[in-house]
Amino acid sequence: MKYVCLLILLISQSAYADFFIVVNQESKVPSLKIEDITDLYLGRKKVLGSVYIDQVLDRTGEERARFFAKVAQMRISQVNAYWARLKFSGSMRAPERISSTQVLINKLRQNPQAIGYMVEPPPIDSGVKVALKIDE
Repeated sequence: MKYVCLLILLISQSAYADFFIVVNQESKVPSLKIEDITDLYLGRKKVLGSVYIDQVLDRTGEERARFFAKVAQMRISQVNAYWARLKFSGSMRAPERISSTQVLINKLRQNPQAIGYMVEPPPIDSGVKVALKIDE
């Protein structure tokens, strides 16, 4: 019984993790609001303050589903349909999907005009900083 309780506790903690919007340590991205993130991830905006964002990095799996539910109040099926319409019209390309935190950090370190998200704060001295914390 105690193992079942521990399992439930672990699952519930991971299901309600915060999101950390992360950028290159040298990025000049100004303070952000959740609406800015929604606009970036839905392709409505490419500039934050005076910073042009040329690479929006998305995640995969349950993390992605929770992120879009939180920032855009959309289910993944809605997000996929939204991007399918935009891609079909030839007007936009969807954010690049990244499967691991380390690959995300590497891409952010290589590009000061990129933005991504993770469910844990980035490691110290990773070359990445938190631009916004979104409480779930």
